Amino acid sequence: MRVLRFDLERPELEYYFHELYQAFDPGVKNVVSGAADGVLSQRKRGNQVILTLTWDDGKTLTRAFQVNNSDDPLENSIYKGFLYDFLSEYFDRQLQWGTLTGIKPVKMVQKYVKQGWSPTEINNRFRKYYRVSRDRTDLLMRIAKKQADFIPAVQGCANSHLISLYVGIPLCPSKCDYCSFVSTIVDKKGENLEQYFDHLLVEIKKTGEILSASDLRIDTLYIGGGTPTVLSAIQLDALMSSLEESLDLSHLREYTLEAGRPETINRDKLKVAKDHGVERLCLNPQSMNPQTLQSVGRPWEAGLIEKQVALVKSFGFKTLNMDLIVGLGNETPDDFLRSLDAVIALAPENITIHNLSIKKGSRIKDQNGIVVKEGYGEGFYQAVKSRLSGEGFEPYYLYRLKYTRDNSENTGYAKPGHEGIYNILMMAECQSTIGIGAGATGNLYDPVTDNIRKVFTVKDVRTYNERFEEIVEKKLVTYNVYL
Repeated sequence: MRVLRFDLERPELEYYFHELYQAFDPGVKNVVSGAADGVLSQRKRGNQVILTLTWDDGKTLTRAFQVNNSDDPLENSIYKGFLYDFLSEYFDRQLQWGTLTGIKPVKMVQKYVKQGWSPTEINNRFRKYYRVSRDRTDLLMRIAKKQADFIPAVQGCANSHLISLYVGIPLCPSKCDYCSFVSTIVDKKGENLEQYFDHLLVEIKKTGEILSASDLRIDTLYIGGGTPTVLSAIQLDALMSSLEESLDLSHLREYTLEAGRPETINRDKLKVAKDHGVERLCLNPQSMNPQTLQSVGRPWEAGLIEKQVALVKSFGFKTLNMDLIVGLGNETPDDFLRSLDAVIALAPENITIHNLSIKKGSRIKDQNGIVVKEGYGEGFYQAVKSRLSGEGFEPYYLYRLKYTRDNSENTGYAKPGHEGIYNILMMAECQSTIGIGAGATGNLYDPVTDNIRKVFTVKDVRTYNERFEEIVEKKLVTYNVYL
């Protein structure tokens, strides 16, 4: 692994420079002292910011950037803009997302809308200040406009009486190589699952007792994982019955169940979900290419996904979501596009395109580090968008992660009327979410400050089981104060 030392006159720029440099040259280790293969320096001299990049075995580049005055401190984002222009010249390429390295760029658009900015002003901000391409700027504006219809009181951002609910089942039948979630493998006897399930029902009841004393209404309900459908049909029925008994679900706009792994669903489980009012079901092949799935440790069986989709459709759920991941295994662009065509042929109403992100906790990260393979290029991105658009799918939500091919984005596409409302609200961060279960993070929204307070729950199922009373009591105290 190559090592690059930052020699910065302003040490506080380290984080910003690291984020942006990784977008151009992922896999390089950044340090601020000691031996290194290269040096990136920043100095300010009067009205100029001077940047220099030198590698022991490569070219050297020095550029001076003019500023309007000699006063410091300049905004960190201004330095980041200079660094972007500098690295664009050094590497001879542009990034579609410019200087933006954050997860939620659509939220930035929504913030400017709330502040009264015009579409032209917002467009100029992203194009000129953040160096975002015209295509991605247009995409952000389009998605923000679509999401406005789903966000209560969008100008004030929040309806203080509405909340979302997330119930976490962080257990799986096995763990795929790319997975970074702290999910637990269900043991052969299912004892860890059974113990977790029993505790989860208790937490649901206790949470319901707190919510019943408030005037809040549950807007969306999402049961996620892990793989929630590792539960048996009997357990799934008990879970959903407990939610109905403990909470008022009469005002739900959306009820989602992640089925995830196709081998974990059957007719009995789907009937339970349908009988309890689930409208949106997620069934995620990740790839339709058997060689790809086998290379990342994900089980595959010929014809299974097609069979399970037909089974799901026979129950008449309103929306079927299917996920695909760009960059798995040694897939080529053509391999992925064949997967996309195969999924489109199965006629889901919602398709999410993820880009593989090399994250801590995944076997891929442990084996290969954060080295990201060369991207597929902008032509590939446009081909994906074109094929989905041609079939009536429109982008409705977007988020970004680090260490992805081409520094790309994850985008949810849906046919009109089948957008994932919970996803929209989570990215907008303007409604509180109550998290139940291990790894279920609560988001407590304060409309006065427009800030989110996170309420974390231990992710590990074993720890959750062993320290259940302590963990849940601490979390419920926080929720109770908020409510």
